Amino acid sequence: MGVLLALLSVAGLVFWETTGRNRLLMDRVVVASADIRAGTTLRADMLTTVLIPKDGVIEKGFPAGSEGEIVGKRTAWPVSARQQLSAEVFALEEDYLKKGESFFVIPLAWIAMRSSALRRGDTVEIASALGEGRNFGRYKLAFVKDAEDLEVRDMPQGGELLPETPDRKARTDANAIIDHVEIIATKAAYEAIRAFAESAGLPSLLLIQREG
Repeated sequence: MGVLLALLSVAGLVFWETTGRNRLLMDRVVVASADIRAGTTLRADMLTTVLIPKDGVIEKGFPAGSEGEIVGKRTAWPVSARQQLSAEVFALEEDYLKKGESFFVIPLAWIAMRSSALRRGDTVEIASALGEGRNFGRYKLAFVKDAEDLEVRDMPQGGELLPETPDRKARTDANAIIDHVEIIATKAAYEAIRAFAESAGLPSLLLIQREG
């Protein structure tokens, strides 16, 4: 009986280490197999699967076996190698750059007010801070950057970067302080904003968060 119990214990340990742990504590999810640039149409060879702890699976991620739902979609944002794929990284038709549009920088020197909760994909209304009621319209943010030109992203108290942008009220901690933003706009629209800001000679733009 002693030998039998020992063998059962060894078998249980082997099962736990080889299969049981993964079944109970881990999930297999789809991640990028290499760095992927924004605007890339995904192919099967750009995807792979990895095992991660269940509490690390993102809400809008893709489990192993769902690669067919992803292949052929176009990324709206860059994706790092081994990063989980989320529904948020895919561009909708209305997110594509339309004819005449591009990314334009709104530097810190022009910004009189902006929310610390701004993140890429948000919509902002750009208006004058000088009191004359001038408004330059609404624009989608392509990027929100810090002083080192690195993207400002959300992170929980644990210290890891979040792969998804949470709701505004949940954006309480970030990896850096916002310095400047990049908007999606036409050259003519951007030139109007730039001419106003440069002629003012001081921070003169309000970046007001709006619904998309």
